[in-house]
Amino acid sequence: MNLHAIVRGIIPAVNPDESVVWYRSTGQQASGYGEIEPTYADPVTVVAQVQSEGDEALFHADRAGDNSIVRKFYLMASPESRTAGIVRVDSRNGDYLQREDGTWWLVVAVLEDFSAKSGWTCVRGVQQNTIPAALQAQEAEDGGD
Repeated sequence: MNLHAIVRGIIPAVNPDESVVWYRSTGQQASGYGEIEPTYADPVTVVAQVQSEGDEALFHADRAGDNSIVRKFYLMASPESRTAGIVRVDSRNGDYLQREDGTWWLVVAVLEDFSAKSGWTCVRGVQQNTIPAALQAQEAEDGGD
């Protein structure tokens, strides 16, 4: 039984969904100066349910003393297109999400993955102070789109 499908109609009535832009980490490459730089796929707009994360969850994640702003992002996803944090075996650095308000969020953990059966995943995002340098360079190359 897909419980998410049962309650899905009520969730946005309490906390509306929003569109976020997803930048999927594709690995790393060496720059002309020999520095390792992260690489990202072209951005994709996805629907997200953004919620606060409680102190208890942050404590268990060893982030109790962290002054970061942390949110949970529930994203529609399939097994082939799901967000991820750091995946060392694939040399992935962690995906980024950009919210409608222009803030940037680094995906640091996958909290729940129901992409195979229910079509969604929950990730933890930490707000970033500035646009990531690799994405700033990518936007400049794309003409600022």
